[in-house]
Amino acid sequence: MSTPLAITFLHANGYPAGVYRQFLAALKRHADVSAPEILESTPNCPAGKRWPVMLDAALQSMRGRAHGSGKRHVLVGHSMGGYIALQAAARHAELITHVVLIDSPLPTGWRSRLLSFSQATGLAYRAGPAPIAARRRDSWPSRSAAREFFASKAFVKLWAPGVLDDFIEHAIVDTNDSHSSVTLRIPRETERDIYAHIVHRSALRALRTLQSRGIKISFIAGEHSEETRMAGAQANARLFAPRFHVLPHGHLIPMEAPQACADAVLQAIAVD
Repeated sequence: MSTPLAITFLHANGYPAGVYRQFLAALKRHADVSAPEILESTPNCPAGKRWPVMLDAALQSMRGRAHGSGKRHVLVGHSMGGYIALQAAARHAELITHVVLIDSPLPTGWRSRLLSFSQATGLAYRAGPAPIAARRRDSWPSRSAAREFFASKAFVKLWAPGVLDDFIEHAIVDTNDSHSSVTLRIPRETERDIYAHIVHRSALRALRTLQSRGIKISFIAGEHSEETRMAGAQANARLFAPRFHVLPHGHLIPMEAPQACADAVLQAIAVD
């Protein structure tokens, strides 16, 4: 009989774990799955501390599930969650048998140096995803208005049926503001800070540590992912070879194709 499988899933920036309901449900048919909320830091958390706070939350969840469980423990991370998964696994490689990244590309070479320069000079707050997040609309008069707003977005139109409903339920919360009734669960300032301080160098060091220790690492890329293209699709294919897999979707693969994404994760883990 094969060893039971335990999966800890770490979500992306701006997407609480509940938004992945369909993807997680598909995984749960084959594994014991936990999906901690790692973005629930206090609103006054300093910008540069958000990544360490998220890593601590992931480590606590990982330690609690791995010790004495008798199960193969796998970390799965989507986008930002992949960066956290690499660092958490590197801290306690003895607890992990596999790490699966879902479109969590790592910039290397000149791309990494350019990103580091933008962070050191403050340009990361003026160019790239951080300023886009800062300008994101974050209030609506009702949940139905928020749903109508997101339903009109091109990236949401690619989502599987029902995923938008999960987004409205889990990523939108009520407010006490007299000018609006609902807002984003993850404040746009938090999302901005996370993008501006993305820990690309720490994630790459963690990857190297795990590779040196023989921990298996798989990468599931979106064929049409702008994020992977910008980070260097070919460079990442080499970085994660021979465990680099491509699905015909964009960056938000678990939302666009929940079942296919779960199948790809399970297939990657099965090749152990």
